[in-house]
Amino acid sequence: MLKPLEDRLVVALEEAHEQQVGGIVIAQAKEEQPVSGKVVAAGPGRLAENGDRLKMTVQVGDQVLFDKFAGQAIEVDGQNYLALREKDVIGILD
Repeated sequence: MLKPLEDRLVVALEEAHEQQVGGIVIAQAKEEQPVSGKVVAAGPGRLAENGDRLKMTVQVGDQVLFDKFAGQAIEVDGQNYLALREKDVIGILD
């Protein structure tokens, strides 16, 4: 698995869901990028100007919501992930 540096995260994206309305199956548009996923790897945190390491708020296993166009799509061992910075995370889902 990819080990992110600084304040970066690797997120496994949720699969697009199909919605059924009145017996008609409506697939989610492919252009719509997912905005949530599960954190599978997290860096140690970024360095402050004084050299102290700032602890990450987001941890491995957290289900997160992030900005729609945040991060960089990556593929590792045939799996698709999103690499993004912690600042792009809107919140952690309970």
